[in-house]
Amino acid sequence: MKDTIMYGIVHGQNYAHDNIKKIKGRLSKEDGVTAIEYAVIAVAISVMLLAVFGNGKESFITAITEKFRILSTNINGTVK
Repeated sequence: MKDTIMYGIVHGQNYAHDNIKKIKGRLSKEDGVTAIEYAVIAVAISVMLLAVFGNGKESFITAITEKFRILSTNINGTVK
């Protein structure tokens, strides 16, 4: 009788330990998280590139080019 109870206790502990290991293994998988992180980085880079190289008067390149043109005109007016 004692052997049967002891076997049941040990078997139950092993079963619980194995299931906990499986759950921890499933929770520690980070493949999906890594893919999401790369997607977020790709979107951030795309937004940055659109802001810098976008077309129209609102783009960063157009604004910087205009500021340098004004600066160049002001410098050319003062230097002889």
